[in-house]
Amino acid sequence: MDNLQQATRNSFEPQQYLQAKATYTQHPILFHIIQVADISRSRLNQLDEWQEYEDPNSVSVDRVSKFNNKKYSGNRIIREVDMNTDNGMNRDNSKHFGGIYKLTLKDNFENYCFAYEYNDCLQFLRSNSSTGTPLGIPLGGRLLVKKGTLVMNGAIMLKKIQCQYLGIDENDKTLSEKLNSGIVKKHIDLLNEELTSNP
Repeated sequence: MDNLQQATRNSFEPQQYLQAKATYTQHPILFHIIQVADISRSRLNQLDEWQEYEDPNSVSVDRVSKFNNKKYSGNRIIREVDMNTDNGMNRDNSKHFGGIYKLTLKDNFENYCFAYEYNDCLQFLRSNSSTGTPLGIPLGGRLLVKKGTLVMNGAIMLKKIQCQYLGIDENDKTLSEKLNSGIVKKHIDLLNEELTSNP
């Protein structure tokens, strides 16, 4: 716990790391996870997935295997068939495979930065299927980034041995509730805005 207590007192200011293209964190840092995005998938594909959680009949892509085990009424209009989906893979176990995640992090001093998976799958981003959203974890959880973690152009490059997901602390309930409240609509609105401004 001494490492964790020290990490809460350390800050991460991205501009300090911009002078060198590649450097390393000088001490452990505790962050809150503010946002998670799968940057290996198109915004349109992500929008379909988020819309499925809001209304299953609004989705344009027919993920056949995903719906084989679901019962719901109404007719879905199929405008596109996703040929990349393995017939044996459903939403829950698909989190265990593929994807590259970008995280928006905030330290205890209100400094924000980006972090990326780097040569490793961060299993904690994929293993939890109980969020009720496409995300593998609820937002607002704590992430301990260890000393000696690679930083490139101000972004933290995460390997599983260099970080530890600590979940949501009792002291972070307010932040977590704020970030997760209405999260499906927030993501749909954000993706729609990004698609409109960057077609």
